[in-house]
Formats: sequence, structure tokens, C-alpha cells
Amino acid sequence: MLCTCSSLSQITTQKKMNLSFGKEMREKGFTLKEGITFVNHGAFGAVPKQVQEAQRRLMDDMYELPDLWGNKTESKKLVEATTALAGFVKADSDDFVFVQNTTTGVNTVLKSLKLNPDDIILYTDMAYCAIQYTCEELVKHSECKGVKTHALSFEFPIKSENDVIEAFRSYFSKNKNVKIAIIEHISSPLSVRLPIEKLIPLCKEYGVLSLIDGAHALGQIPLNLRELNADFYTGNLHKWFYCPRGCGFLYMKKIHKDWVKPLVTSFRYFEGFHNMFHTQGTRDTSVFCVVPEAIKFYSDIGGYEKIHNYAAPLIEKAASMLTSAWKTNTLNIPKSMEPPFMRLVQLPQQKEQLTDEGKQNKIVDNIIRNKIAIYPVIFGEHTYLRITANIYNTEEDYKKLCQIIEDGLF
Repeated sequence: MLCTCSSLSQITTQKKMNLSFGKEMREKGFTLKEGITFVNHGAFGAVPKQVQEAQRRLMDDMYELPDLWGNKTESKKLVEATTALAGFVKADSDDFVFVQNTTTGVNTVLKSLKLNPDDIILYTDMAYCAIQYTCEELVKHSECKGVKTHALSFEFPIKSENDVIEAFRSYFSKNKNVKIAIIEHISSPLSVRLPIEKLIPLCKEYGVLSLIDGAHALGQIPLNLRELNADFYTGNLHKWFYCPRGCGFLYMKKIHKDWVKPLVTSFRYFEGFHNMFHTQGTRDTSVFCVVPEAIKFYSDIGGYEKIHNYAAPLIEKAASMLTSAWKTNTLNIPKSMEPPFMRLVQLPQQKEQLTDEGKQNKIVDNIIRNKIAIYPVIFGEHTYLRITANIYNTEEDYKKLCQIIEDGLF
């Protein structure tokens, strides 16, 4: 077990930030470009000034005394960061490592997995495209012939969580060779929250390894990794948890640590679990070392409850306003499967829209031209906008988006 560091006590003793959520938080707490409306936090997140400044201080240390940083300071800071995050997500610090992002975490597990003939790797049709590509490439180049992938599909509207649970149960019962199931905590493209609390035990019941894609979870949903008890859980810290880009984590049960290996074999490969993963050549680890500062920021602004009480009602108001104005709907799923701070809202004038990537890019270009950052999703016969809410957003952001669409500028 890694030692508890003094930085943790500092997190709890510092005074909370005295900035109001919304306009003041955006102007004083972040460096988002003036004049641009950001309702796409789910793409790359946003890094607060407080965290940026902490990272700059770390990088100053790195560049001023590169040998000291590389031989001593970096290791100490990574221990502090690992310990801090372990406390926050309620896990043993020995059981997870920092990785670049969720995609890296998924790749790490799948490419360490020993596959047998006729094994099946299961994922869902709501998975992020990089997850699907990873599965397909793994099978294509696997030395073990006969390995298959399967994308579990769901019919919309989804009426209840049981529809999802029974789809998994049905597949497991008919296919005894499922080796591992990759399940989204929150689907990135469709903004659907899957009932992983019930799906993880279901995987265990059928002898299937569970790998949870938590790219959008931490910051939106309180995590207790011990209680979830997944075989693997990988998530991003740069989306909803205010860390710089390139910052994620991979958690695994202790029984798997002997066979899961990093994608890169570096010079501290034989020096223990953390060194094996964290020492990857001359990679910039400041994004990991700044995690305690992100936790401090999260605590300073009031923690999960205060953030949730601001952003969750805001996204509800925004979705209601947009669907009412455009005479459309949100994605038809149960309330329990809606993420706290994300929604898919259908665009109007569907008959004129093409369902291809070119059209999607055109929508992005046109909306950005009107100084709004947003993410379009083409699903079925409709085009949606994935809208998000965070502590720097206000109702005015969604009113601006609404007007631009009504004016036909997309």
C-alpha cells in the first residue's frame, strides 16, 4: 500500500473557492476564450486556472532540475497523486495506475488478455468508436484463430434498465465463450448511462470478465470502485474531473495484476506494478502529478453535491427549452439512464439532413462559425446535438444555441 501524503490533509483544510457558478466561475476560474459558448464539456473537458497553475509549477521544477525530477521528484509526486485519487474513488492505491486515457486503459487490458480459440469479446453498439476499432483490430491480428467480437445492439426507445440487463443475460446464456464484456458506464456518443451496478454481478454469474469504460463517469457520478467490484474499470480525469488532457486511470482486481502489462515496455519494467506503468520513457507525467490539485479544486468549489445541484437542473432546463423550441425530443431512454450533465437533443428539419460524416462535419463547422462549441451525433434517421452542462455554463449559453439553430445557421 502506498503511503498517505500530507497533500491529502491540505485538500481538506483549504478554504472553499468563493466563486459563484456560471458567469463568474467562467471568467475567474477558467481560461475559456471570450465570446465562445462552450456546451461540449464532454469532448475535452476544461482545465481550471488553479490546476493549470499547479501544472506550470510542476513543469518549472521539471525543466529547472531535470535530473532531480526524473530520479526522485517525479516518483514522489506520482505516489502522492495515486494516493489522493485512491481515496477519492475508494480503491486501494495498489490496484490502479495512471494511463493516457480510457482508450489506453481498454487497449492495455485487451492486449494483455490470453485468448483461446472461439473466445468472444463482447461490446455494445453504444461504445465509443475507438473501443470498437480496438476489438476489431485485436481479432484481426490475434495469434489465436477463431476469436470473435460481437457488438450487442439495443432497440430504441429503451423502456427500462431491464431491457439492457436482459439483452446481456440473453447473450451470455446463448454464448458460453464470452471472455470479456466491455460496458460503458456512460456512453460517449449517445449519452446513455448503463446500469453497471447490475451488469457487473451478471458478468460474474456467467464467468465473464467485466471491463467498464468510465470515460465520462468521474465528476458526473460518485465512484466507489470497491463496491462496484468490476474486474477492470478505466476512466478519464480530463473530461469531468478538471485535469489536463492525457490523464486517465486503470483499476483492476488484485487477481489480474500478474498478467496485465503496459503497452510500452520501459526501463523500470521489472520494478513493480506502478513503476512498470508510470515510467514510460520521457513521457510528461505532470498531467498525473497534478491530480491532487484537481481534487482540491473539486473540494474547494463545494464537491459533488454542489456541482450536481447546479449542473443537473441546468441540463434539464436546457434540454426542455431546446426540444420545446425545435419541436423535437431528447433520446428516448428512461430517466434513470440519463447522465447527470449530458443530453442528446434532436435537431429540427430532419428531412433535409444527411446521415453521413460529411454532414456531421458541416454541422460542426457551421455552428463553430457562430462561436459555439457543440458535438453532433447522427443516430438512426436523426441528427442530435450532445449538449453538456458544467459549473461555468448558464441558461444564456443554450438560448444562444437555440437561436442559431432556429435561424437556420447550421
